[in-house]
Amino acid sequence: MRYAALDLECATSDTGNICEVGAVVMEDGKEVGRFRSLVRPVVESFGDWQRWNFDYSLKDTLKAPAFPEVWARVADMIGDSPVVAHNAGVVECKHLGHVFSFYDMDPGLSPNFYCTLELARTQWTDFPKHGIKHVARHFGWKLDHHNPESDARVCAAIVEQVCEELGIQDWDALVETNHWNAHRVPQFKSKIQIASKPTGVRSRSDYQHELVTWEHTQPLSKVNKGMRFILSGFDASTKHKLRELGQKNGLQYKRFLKGGVDFLVADEKMGAAKYATCVDRKIPILSAGEFKSFLKELQK
Repeated sequence: MRYAALDLECATSDTGNICEVGAVVMEDGKEVGRFRSLVRPVVESFGDWQRWNFDYSLKDTLKAPAFPEVWARVADMIGDSPVVAHNAGVVECKHLGHVFSFYDMDPGLSPNFYCTLELARTQWTDFPKHGIKHVARHFGWKLDHHNPESDARVCAAIVEQVCEELGIQDWDALVETNHWNAHRVPQFKSKIQIASKPTGVRSRSDYQHELVTWEHTQPLSKVNKGMRFILSGFDASTKHKLRELGQKNGLQYKRFLKGGVDFLVADEKMGAAKYATCVDRKIPILSAGEFKSFLKELQK
């Protein structure tokens, strides 16, 4: 019963722009190895979220070794053991696929990945949420979120907890019992090209060119219960209130446009990328006032 747990952090929203790797190795229920290292990002820039939440700076990551060197150390520690990660197929494997492509590395040499988010959802169907923070809070596990070593350790704790509850001591039995699917790092046909970005601190005014004053796209005659909506351009407090208002009236809140939504609710200015997607896919856009008016009609 030997496996590794891994977590990645990225310097920007660019897929594959890894700036930190954390991992732990488990054997028969005990932690026998751990690893944490900064990585020099491909795009030498930090997003605002990273500046606010990481305990290191862009300058620190620019002094770090490039991904191939860091991954060689990780691979040596993991060996041929399977690897778990939270949302592995959608997040970790995708990031690794892009950075492998950038450095002309062979993803075929990477291990099999298993998703602890899938495992948690299968085992604890009564939990309202299955993210790392929520599962760790439920069991009282210590978590320094977005410290990748700590996140990886919680992933391992999920595996150990499930094994204890099911009385399983063998990896193959764990996989078979939970119908747990393996994920692979994808192979990209061509080398990923990532554009450079400014490295200095940016202010709100620097982003104005990325914002748009939106216009209505498709008309929306009625809002029905069960419809999916997304919010864009609002401050955190307003966004929270509008999300709760929609959910209380039977609507489904979505975080991303990917996967499809029925309409979008926008502030005076919304992100250019979301607006372009709405125009292209003919997704209706509502103001906050229009959204509230539709909800009043829904209550009648």
